[in-house]
Amino acid sequence: MKLYLTSSVLYALLRSSRKTKIQKLLLDSLDAHERFFTSSLSLFLLFQLLDPLDGEKKKQILRYLEDLTDSIFDLDTEAVRTQIFMSETCDMEMAIALKEGMDVLVVDSEKEATSLPLLLVRNFFWETK
Repeated sequence: MKLYLTSSVLYALLRSSRKTKIQKLLLDSLDAHERFFTSSLSLFLLFQLLDPLDGEKKKQILRYLEDLTDSIFDLDTEAVRTQIFMSETCDMEMAIALKEGMDVLVVDSEKEATSLPLLLVRNFFWETK
């Protein structure tokens, strides 16, 4: 299974009070042969949330995320077109995940997120409807 890790999950992994629980769930997922992906947009959003960080800390975080993920996707015009076409139900991270053929988009949110026909949206603690 291919899981797209959003900026909210990456932020929680670094700064949340639940980060040890998220780390354990990520390791369990790796043991279950699930594969993780993210995008340059998600990294950009993460670094915006973490601001201010010096360049060395950002490089260290990037190295860890490169080790955790199989690939970091680029933002391209096809993803932008997808998001524009589905703007009512799809944000940019969802559009990238759809374009790249992800099975699940993983978020860290208390509120319920809407899944799409080709993309399940869930967080690590419960699946959304």
